[in-house]
Amino acid sequence: MPKLTHSEFELLRPRLGRLAIDTIDVARAVLVDGMTPSAAARHFGMTRQRVHGIVQRFRAAAQAVPTAWRRVDVWLPPELAAQVEAMAEAARAAHVVASGARDDKKEEAEESD
Repeated sequence: MPKLTHSEFELLRPRLGRLAIDTIDVARAVLVDGMTPSAAARHFGMTRQRVHGIVQRFRAAAQAVPTAWRRVDVWLPPELAAQVEAMAEAARAAHVVASGARDDKKEEAEESD
């Protein structure tokens, strides 16, 4: 996952539920500030495995819903609501397909190394 901007990182936080401040700080250090997981582990006094788990949790949230997407909560007539729901489902499906294609290419590149 490429480095996140501060605003992209902040958009992810609500998707993760309640988190301890140190968990947020660790994820920010690695994903926004560019600190290596090993350096973050030393800095925050935890294992590399724990840092990896925290970072993976944020990455999973980012892949589930792209950070640029916006939540829209509006009241609509039933026929328009059905159209919006269909559009949302189509966008999610397209995102899943695109994410899968990127993952496949990444695995192929790793296997060829």
